[in-house]
Amino acid sequence: MRTLLALALIGAASGTAISGCAAPGPSEPPSSTATPAADPTATPDAEPLSTPFDAEVWMASVEAAETDEERIALSARLLDAVDWRTACGEDDPTAERRGYVQLLHLDGVPGGPALAEITCEAAAYQGTFALVDARAGRPPRLVRALGVTEEGTVTADTTTSFFGVVYHDPEARPGRFDVATKSAGHGGCGTLVRYRLRPDGGAAIEEIRAHTDCNAPLPSEEWPVTYSE
Repeated sequence: MRTLLALALIGAASGTAISGCAAPGPSEPPSSTATPAADPTATPDAEPLSTPFDAEVWMASVEAAETDEERIALSARLLDAVDWRTACGEDDPTAERRGYVQLLHLDGVPGGPALAEITCEAAAYQGTFALVDARAGRPPRLVRALGVTEEGTVTADTTTSFFGVVYHDPEARPGRFDVATKSAGHGGCGTLVRYRLRPDGGAAIEEIRAHTDCNAPLPSEEWPVTYSE
């Protein structure tokens, strides 16, 4: 359902605001090819959990959840292992759908690399959300990425907050996900950012498309590439 909404946005909308030409952003740290061994009873900072967190059981519960209330309760269970609220900043803690969680299986295989998308604050067609790398066998990690400007360039600052709509195509682009953010109601301007999930829980930016002229709307596939890895 989230994928269909995102594709609808991208047809005439999406993005994070981007501008015409693109100056390459700062170099990102090299991605690690090996996933370090992790103790599933501790947080990434090696702090003991009051209750050991079983990511596999938790993900199965998210998949089985049938109501918004169940999904929000499951995001609260995640807080003992990783505090996704830090990504929400000043967003209203009483906002509608706050804490609503759903999973994205980036390789299309349950148990493989997965992202938990947790709503911070929802608007009509997009919203602010946190992403948690929730794969089985290791502690969950809050996903961090370099920031993206409205002109489509990469900043030197890292962020755990995403705004727009997230979607993925596990068959065409395994291990990748896109965030589309529209800058106007008609959706013909904004940014479209493609990320690659790294083994350390970070997200590397592979490509940014952007169109800043909201008076001349274009479908996202026609937006110029302003950054490419």
